[in-house]
Amino acid sequence: MDRYDREILDYVRSWSPYGGPPAAELLQEFGLTPGQLTTRVEHIIAAEKRRREQELARPWLRVTPPRARTADAKRVRARTIGA
Repeated sequence: MDRYDREILDYVRSWSPYGGPPAAELLQEFGLTPGQLTTRVEHIIAAEKRRREQELARPWLRVTPPRARTADAKRVRARTIGA
């Protein structure tokens, strides 16, 4: 999920107690009609659900071992110092 998607979800959450944002404000803020916003939010939620399901199916891919992180950091540091 990128920053734009997060902004859309935050915006929708903030307006949900009031029945959703006004169409004019929505168009001005994101350039979307109410129908387009609904489609976009459904797409964001579906993509995030797929990502989480994949993450749960293979939890070992979420964490980089500490030793690998240290080695990567040293390589990057060596490249920047020697450059």
